[in-house]
Amino acid sequence: MEWWQQLGFSSEAEAIARGESEEVFNRTRNITPDTTSDMDKETAYIKEFVSSQKVEDKESVIPDNTETPSKYIIVQGTDGRYISQQDAAGTYTDANVQAEIDRLNSQRDASLLANKSSGGGSSSGGGGGVYTPRTSDVDYTPVESTGLSTKEEAKLRFPYLDERLIDVYVQGFIDTGDSQLAILQMRSDPLMETVYPGIRKTDGTLRMTEQEYIVAKEFMELELRNYNLNPQVFGEDIVEAISGDVSPQEFSERLQTGYQNIVQNIPQVQEVYMREFNLDLNEESIFGMFVSPRLSTAVLDNQIRQSQIIAEAETALGSSALTVAAARGLQQQGLSQAQARRGFQGASTILPGLSGGAERFGRGPISETEYVQATELGDQGIAQNIRRVESQITSASSAAAGAKQLRTGEVVGLEES
Repeated sequence: MEWWQQLGFSSEAEAIARGESEEVFNRTRNITPDTTSDMDKETAYIKEFVSSQKVEDKESVIPDNTETPSKYIIVQGTDGRYISQQDAAGTYTDANVQAEIDRLNSQRDASLLANKSSGGGSSSGGGGGVYTPRTSDVDYTPVESTGLSTKEEAKLRFPYLDERLIDVYVQGFIDTGDSQLAILQMRSDPLMETVYPGIRKTDGTLRMTEQEYIVAKEFMELELRNYNLNPQVFGEDIVEAISGDVSPQEFSERLQTGYQNIVQNIPQVQEVYMREFNLDLNEESIFGMFVSPRLSTAVLDNQIRQSQIIAEAETALGSSALTVAAARGLQQQGLSQAQARRGFQGASTILPGLSGGAERFGRGPISETEYVQATELGDQGIAQNIRRVESQITSASSAAAGAKQLRTGEVVGLEES
């Protein structure tokens, strides 16, 4: 049987296309006592021992109906890996055959990997001999080039990877010519911890794949948004949860349990902060401190309040309705989430007509922020300007109401058409 048939391939070309060669096959299977590796010596010993055993004629053996333990020999399967095979003359039993198979396969894998990484040279530990390709005709269909560069192809294959890690992968592929080795090289790079903080365990192995990390992080951010908390404020806490092997489901359950316990005590906690620190904290601020105790009360309250104001503006007016700077200005003026909700909802219904009238009478447009400042924060200057616009709009729409006929028969005032 040809070497490629023993490996389970239908042709030699297929075996070569899959990274196998007769040279590697000979080096891992054609064993001589003076040139083999430790793995090859073990296989030679097994074969020699098996061939030396005397097999009794089955016809001369009288069965005694006594159950005897199964015995095995170890052979190589069609894929080249070691497997057990029942044999009455075998030296292994159920108690020890699997352990020996695991040991032999482990040595085989290590030998193949070392040979592949070093370029497949045959200068040491090989079976000797020079490989001469077969000259028989075989059908071969060349692989068409995609026209993409290695980096472009890597981006298509791994769209979730950071650009910096794509560069590391591409360099690894150039160095080894093997995609799996390139992935291993990328994952061992220190840059992994920069892009995916907390993904690596203390022993250097990964807690999860890159895709699993991204999904877990996005899930935790979404859970925080469900409680009106800005995920950007809690970035370190998400990393800490991942580093502590906290699953997304467990993270969600912790938030739910914590929120239920805190809401029950909100009035008492609010009273303490007002009395001791003169801080009027809302529920989200207090819950946020439970999620991330490391943040100071002032910073936490400000960032949460700003995110709440932006969220209310986007709900009423659409995405990108309010900049972070504008939200910070409203927060610093004391705008609460409830006021933001009321003010921006009012702006969404009233401002279109109000701004149109202001421009028609040469007063300039009125922004959503100005409307909220006037209606919710008591800015008298803006409020007075809005009242004047409203008055002009009212006067312009009451036309016929002021018209009258003089004694002379003339009609004065405006007539509504």
